[in-house]
Amino acid sequence: MLHFGKKPENQGFELIPCGDYEVFIEQAEERPTKSGRYKLNMRLRIRDDVQQACQNRCLFLDIFQKTPEKLDEMDRQVGGYIYSHLYNLLEVTGILSSGSDFDSMSDVCSLLIGKEIRVTVYHEKGTDGVIREKINPLNGLHASSPNAPVSGGQTLNPAYGRPSAQQKNPAQTSAYAPPPSPSVSESEGLEDFKEIISDGDLPF
Repeated sequence: MLHFGKKPENQGFELIPCGDYEVFIEQAEERPTKSGRYKLNMRLRIRDDVQQACQNRCLFLDIFQKTPEKLDEMDRQVGGYIYSHLYNLLEVTGILSSGSDFDSMSDVCSLLIGKEIRVTVYHEKGTDGVIREKINPLNGLHASSPNAPVSGGQTLNPAYGRPSAQQKNPAQTSAYAPPPSPSVSESEGLEDFKEIISDGDLPF
């Protein structure tokens, strides 16, 4: 017998505060969008071996393919994706240090999984009026450093590696101001963000 007698309470999470977080890439895959193009979709897990806010919470990062009419030669070399965004991701994860050629995006995704980076989170209202956490693929991704401060002025745990689920110190929140909007040169292809959000294709 199945009985549904009481409406559940709202169990939604509050927004992750703006600021810097040490994360690792838990999942990376290519996904089709309703516009007919593809995006590189990544799920980022906030590390729990670092003393910081929102441990084990998830963030999402997408890098989109450009529309055909806006592709330049650099974009074509990386499957039509926004070259600067993809290059920055592979640079801060250290993947480019081993070479610059890859057989497919599937190979890139395999290399990304487990990589640790620092991200700068800010809040932005979508075309649907909902405020969400955002990470700028160009300006919001940084290489991790064992001595770098993170949210609340804490520093990284010297025992560097994949999350151990052992660090349970109380986290401090921070109040960082959102980064400035990208310049025109940085925002090529950002019309895709509006298009995808209106299609309800983002994982929020």
